[in-house]
Amino acid sequence: MEKVEWAWVVMGKPEQMSQWRSHWKAFYSKLHIINNQPGDTYGQAGSNRYFEFSGYLEAIDLFQTEGPFILCNDTWFKTHNMSLWTLLLQRFLRNSPKADDIFGDLRTELSNFIEKPSPYLSSWIFFIPNREILEQFRNCLQNAIREAVVADFSKEYLDYVEDWIRPKNPFYGWHIQSNQIESIERKRRCIYIEHRWNAWLLKEGFELCSFGSTQKYLYGLVRIIDRLQTRLFAWGLHPFA
Repeated sequence: MEKVEWAWVVMGKPEQMSQWRSHWKAFYSKLHIINNQPGDTYGQAGSNRYFEFSGYLEAIDLFQTEGPFILCNDTWFKTHNMSLWTLLLQRFLRNSPKADDIFGDLRTELSNFIEKPSPYLSSWIFFIPNREILEQFRNCLQNAIREAVVADFSKEYLDYVEDWIRPKNPFYGWHIQSNQIESIERKRRCIYIEHRWNAWLLKEGFELCSFGSTQKYLYGLVRIIDRLQTRLFAWGLHPFA
């Protein structure tokens, strides 16, 4: 098994990080932590200029090996099931493919917008096989951030994003209900970047692949539990934390 160089983007130290380290110490060669919480001394201070996305750029600058690499943020501990994801990813790493593809949490959703590709990789976790692909991956992210700042998108897409951020249906949309303009704007910008990043990766010819491509039943279970956990989180319940 080839060990992976792993980087986290966090907002303060996750309570379960010590447990995570004990489960993963045999699987990573180096570990980097970008902490976007101002004044927090855990890990390396991040700028938080573009939230987890600027954190990813800063984490990529810390990578020292030729790969493979994993980039991840701390929603691992909040809206994803840590135990099931550990099982899925450790199986994946034991049999990681040699192809120059980017792997992650693949979402296939109907989309009528050129701004949002389908399928796409959710931006909370990525597996990048080598440094050459990593550099292209970084360039695509930088392009997506530039586009998101301008946000010159169709009205239909902007309306779709607004409906996701402020859903009328409690079983749909963002898992945090907020009336704070700053929080809403942050989430809106993050959605723009996530979608455009995937669009740039596809434009550059990458195949976006699922961690569950060879573990379909386990991945199906993970996605069901994740969706349940996200909805419970939205209602203020944390049974898996």
